[in-house]
Amino acid sequence: MKTRAPGSPGGAPVQPTFFVSVLGDSLAVLAAQGLAEAFADKPGVSVVNLARDQSGLTRSGYYNWPNAAHDLVNGKQRTDVAVIMIGINDLQPLKDGSETLDTLSDKWRAVYAQRVEDMIAPLRDAHVPVLWVGLPPMQDDHLNAQVLALNEIYRDRVEKAGGKYIDIWDAFVDQGGHYAAFGPDVDGQNTKLRSGPNGVYFTSSGSRKVAEFLASDIRHSLEKANPQGNVATLPPDIQEEANDINAEIRREIGADSFSAGSLGLAPKPVAGPILPLTARPTSAHGALVEALGPAKANFGDEARAFNPLTAPARQAGRADDFVWPQPR
Repeated sequence: MKTRAPGSPGGAPVQPTFFVSVLGDSLAVLAAQGLAEAFADKPGVSVVNLARDQSGLTRSGYYNWPNAAHDLVNGKQRTDVAVIMIGINDLQPLKDGSETLDTLSDKWRAVYAQRVEDMIAPLRDAHVPVLWVGLPPMQDDHLNAQVLALNEIYRDRVEKAGGKYIDIWDAFVDQGGHYAAFGPDVDGQNTKLRSGPNGVYFTSSGSRKVAEFLASDIRHSLEKANPQGNVATLPPDIQEEANDINAEIRREIGADSFSAGSLGLAPKPVAGPILPLTARPTSAHGALVEALGPAKANFGDEARAFNPLTAPARQAGRADDFVWPQPR
């Protein structure tokens, strides 16, 4: 999967080097869309949407997410960060063997919590960071209470399993803590954030807002995977041209004839040397300039008067004359 560098339509494709895999249900599909927009300016980052509509953790016969997570880390698809958002389809009876468990009963919660851990386990064992996004508030009061119960399970089990729970609840409520279909987007503008039946889903602005809660953790993993400690260099053709210009400038100012025992004044060049902004500063010969001691410097009388290494002689009556008592 390749993308193009931003600002260069039709330019050379960029091969992604960092992969964010998004797993979960229909809300995860929308979160993946928000993440793709959030990282649109980074062609090296690929957001892989593996979410499945109508899936969940209660109906493993329809789609088994723990098995899918296992297959992901053992397959060809590279994953640097896993984002999981799931649960909107899970508020229903759960089958455990031959037994059917009532929604949110004690045994239902225990089995469901184990499935949360089972989904994270393959990713954790493969050292893939897991960001589990909690569900947002719901317009229906009964559904809202059930979603809160699911979020309690997620927070507890995700953190115990080594993942990170991402709480987005407060981003989608009003000042009174109640469900809000409208609110500030990532730019602070009031806009519609929720959509669909009973306002369950996200608009594009809402999806982008969800992505903002994930962006800092993803960028942190990206920086760890691609450390910026190395000094960037110019492209070879530009670097060669810059070297020629710098050499000409050094000849004009006599830099190549400088020695440690003499200081010469040369005409000021029209332009300074060309340097990459990310390079470490060095002297014309590629080394740090050594400080010249007073014994090596060749100052004239005028320069010596301003030499910071030599204090000027005191003159009687001047402001720096501190002799006491003062002569009358």
